[in-house]
Amino acid sequence: MKDEIKKKKSFLKGYQNYLIRIERLEEKLLSIDNQLEGMSSKRIRDMPKGGLPVTTDELLYRKEEIKRRIQNLIDKSIEVKFEIYEVIDHIDDYRFAEVLEAYFIECKTLECIADEKHYSVRHISSLYSEGLKEIQINE
Repeated sequence: MKDEIKKKKSFLKGYQNYLIRIERLEEKLLSIDNQLEGMSSKRIRDMPKGGLPVTTDELLYRKEEIKRRIQNLIDKSIEVKFEIYEVIDHIDDYRFAEVLEAYFIECKTLECIADEKHYSVRHISSLYSEGLKEIQINE
């Protein structure tokens, strides 16, 4: 039973995993933008810089490469999200579905869901557990 629940959680966390990867690449993109901005204004420093100098062309290439990777991850995350929706939508009790969707798709905590639904955290936790038992994943 525990292995089955682990498999279900792993499947349901698939969308969140894509969001984390996308966020990481977006941070890289921001870093490259900052580097590009810094290249236009030269600053004089008293300490020598280590490493090889990076050209604007290299940074622009990396930027486009990361943009493509982000778009690929977004496309895959949308597919995964709809697979999760499909599984959640087959749950008979709408309360279980609401909690699982809020937790796994909207990335809300159980405490946040409890506040929004005006339930106790313990009740939301119970709905979450029962919802996990109810879902059927095609392997």
